[in-house]
Amino acid sequence: MRERTIDERLIVPQSGGIYRLCGNGFAGKNMRQYAEAWTAIALMNGQYVHWIDGACRFNPDRILRCFPEAYPEANYLLRNLFVGRGFTVHQFASLVQRIADELTITDAKLIVVDGPIVMHLDAQVRDREARTLLKRCMAKLTQVAEQNDIAVIVITAAKAYSKRHKALLDIIDKQCNQKLLGRNRRQGGVSKLWLVHQPTGSSGFRAHWNDQETLQQTYSRILHQKLRTDYQQDLEEITLLD
Repeated sequence: MRERTIDERLIVPQSGGIYRLCGNGFAGKNMRQYAEAWTAIALMNGQYVHWIDGACRFNPDRILRCFPEAYPEANYLLRNLFVGRGFTVHQFASLVQRIADELTITDAKLIVVDGPIVMHLDAQVRDREARTLLKRCMAKLTQVAEQNDIAVIVITAAKAYSKRHKALLDIIDKQCNQKLLGRNRRQGGVSKLWLVHQPTGSSGFRAHWNDQETLQQTYSRILHQKLRTDYQQDLEEITLLD
């Protein structure tokens, strides 16, 4: 029986809303690779990207590994990636509040917010203050996504580890109109990533989950397919003009 895989073209973030990546661990670590791949694709398309790091784990080398090996001047593309580190609730809130002004300069089409809940779990921050600040940040991100018609990706844990954690996850979930949940499942003695996407309801194992093709290679292949399609369309338009 053939293994069911999810169609990766159906899970690409749509502009104008909040897309939540939900993964294993305290801050959804295993789903960050999707945000990295989508970031690389945006950069290769000549777009700017804003990345707010609230989980103390941003590594530009991971973005570089998403580019095809033969891609020229991949390091140069990282100049179009703007990284802000918000390790406290107030640093994070400040970064979110400034993002609208920064978009007037960069005209970025993608924002990634990695680990927005981590700093809100600080024991020195009271529960009510944490909830209030996170609600304001999520409302601002939603406003930015809708008014600028861009995609905002938020990476969180799928499972709450405390009552406070659950309350904060619920705040984020209420603002999201797209969601991709990833859980590791064992099949035939091998751990594989099972994905469920909302609102489409699509589900399946990650495509080409094997040693021969990494996630980055998968997205490079999809990107090249898109580029070939776009190139062919351009040729057809030129022919019509002639």
